[in-house]
Amino acid sequence: MNNREKSHLIIGIDIGSNSTRVCAVNHFSNRSTTPEIVDLVEIPTEGIYKGNITDEKGLANTVSKAITALKIDIVKKRPHIMLSLNAAGINSASNNTSIVGSNISSEITRLDIERLDREAQISVANIKNKKVIHSIPIRYKLDHQEIQGLPIGMFGKRLEGKFLFVFAPVLYIEKIENIFSSINLPIEDTVVGPFAELIPLLNKKQRIAGTALINIGHSTTSILVYENDNPILTSILGIGSNDITNDIALGLQISLEDADKIKLGKSDIPYSKRKLEEIIDARIEFICEKINLEFDKINRRGLLPGGIVLTGNGSKLGKIEFLLKEYLKLPIRFADNEIKEFSEGQLSDSSYARVYGITFLAPSVSPDYTINKFFKKLGKNVSDFLKKLLP
Repeated sequence: MNNREKSHLIIGIDIGSNSTRVCAVNHFSNRSTTPEIVDLVEIPTEGIYKGNITDEKGLANTVSKAITALKIDIVKKRPHIMLSLNAAGINSASNNTSIVGSNISSEITRLDIERLDREAQISVANIKNKKVIHSIPIRYKLDHQEIQGLPIGMFGKRLEGKFLFVFAPVLYIEKIENIFSSINLPIEDTVVGPFAELIPLLNKKQRIAGTALINIGHSTTSILVYENDNPILTSILGIGSNDITNDIALGLQISLEDADKIKLGKSDIPYSKRKLEEIIDARIEFICEKINLEFDKINRRGLLPGGIVLTGNGSKLGKIEFLLKEYLKLPIRFADNEIKEFSEGQLSDSSYARVYGITFLAPSVSPDYTINKFFKKLGKNVSDFLKKLLP
């Protein structure tokens, strides 16, 4: 049996406010072999507004349509199915805490690591009505000495840890669980969207230098900041390129359809170009100020040597590079080249980065993998994987 025959089918689902994408990928046991994209599906999303679920039945119908459109028998193939979470209100917080080891011999065990994680979560402020999706260890210290990797099996009394916790609104998670239960579609793993997206879009050099991956989508804008090969912030804001369309429609007193065409430079109807620029500039400035307020939380406003890697529907807007440079004071790089190189030409549009990237976060499983949990945390899986994935 050759390496290409030893594969496992993984399906990623990315539910956006405008489009829902599904990607089926064959991952081969030979990790040096580029995963093969088996099928891609994209359909309009029903039931979401600005990153919030407004119609559970409508969204369930969307997901069912997208899965049915795949040219794959998922009952027979038994794929590993993963979901990207993209709710407005997803955010993160870092926290340091310490404990005294519980083992009488002073050996650090996994139970100590788990207790440290729990203590750190308890002391995070302002997390009411939120659920921890990822708990990502950034650094450990044992008796004040920094440790590379997990300190399990080492000996010491005082264990310290710094964690990044990523939260999502509890109501959103409950609705997602109801939706997938209602259509009998088992989800093995969930990953917050920006973490899936960074797999094909940020290389290790960028992750070390200090880089923000920004996705200006239809109705939301997501931000993920990496520095020293660790995530230091992620958030999803309820504002996107559709707000620009709405502003144009109001400002020029035209239909939403014409406004969207004008926004993308695809309309021949007469309008004031000066007024259009004023409208777009004002909205982009507002979005950038929201982004800068996120950067302020980690003291990185204008202080990311790797600059911005830009993707999403809003990245196709004329003058976007100039405007972002002006308001964010950082270099801008577009993500389409990255996705093409990473996928070895299978993809050329970075809007598929999330649904493609999430398939790389699936654990190594066999075709007869048995589902034992509907939703589970991927904190350690995500952290460990991202550190070793890219050269």
